[in-house]
Amino acid sequence: FRIMKKFLSVAFMMVCLTTFLSAQQSLDTNGKKFTLGVLGGLNIPQLSGGNGNELSRDYSSRRGEAFGLSAFWYLNSKFAIGANALYSSEGGQRNGMQAIDGHAFNNMLPAGTYLYADFNNESILNYLEIPVMVKYSVPVTPASDFYVNLGPYTGFLLNAKQKTSGSSVVYADRSATIPVSPGPVSFDASSNTTSSIRSVNFGLTGGVGLTQSIGIGDLFLDLRGAYGLRVIQKDPADGSSHSGSLLIALGYSFPL
Repeated sequence: FRIMKKFLSVAFMMVCLTTFLSAQQSLDTNGKKFTLGVLGGLNIPQLSGGNGNELSRDYSSRRGEAFGLSAFWYLNSKFAIGANALYSSEGGQRNGMQAIDGHAFNNMLPAGTYLYADFNNESILNYLEIPVMVKYSVPVTPASDFYVNLGPYTGFLLNAKQKTSGSSVVYADRSATIPVSPGPVSFDASSNTTSSIRSVNFGLTGGVGLTQSIGIGDLFLDLRGAYGLRVIQKDPADGSSHSGSLLIALGYSFPL
């Protein structure tokens, strides 16, 4: 509930800011009232905040993709409010010695038991994300602008999977001094984890960018970070991670 209150507070501030900007609207919009565009690029996501749970700690970044549509309504020559509809591939990876569910490895062990093995592990989370942002632009040249944007986003989970690879002896301890398997165990597997991840996430996003007038529209380069405010796992036994990402995207928008 505390996270939900923060999210609603940010959304409320966005509405208030938009109302204020509308009241201050200027006739000078540099010829633009509404733009529609496409964008796509490299997404560098990471899972964080899971250090309190052995199954979700120590994840690092992976590479994914993001692409979709962008729409902005220009209130004046500097301020605009808009939204994206993005396919965003997120998650993280963890390679090396790491915890596994001991009960899943051997059902004779009690639930909550951790064992350890050395293998590669990649968590892939694909979302449809809807960020709503306020954008502030300043001219750099007569044909180009620098901008900053900020706002909340909502993410709808499309699917999730866990891919593991490699082989390792299984140990009772992270320091690998007490083996519990007679030899190496294969970890080559891919499993659907959609049912264990919350179907809706929300958070904050913001960044900077450059636009350059080319032809009838604008070419833009967007650098944006995002952080999810909600723990993505449904069951605390599966972990306690937050999603986050850095997006580097190139796009083109048309005035309408």
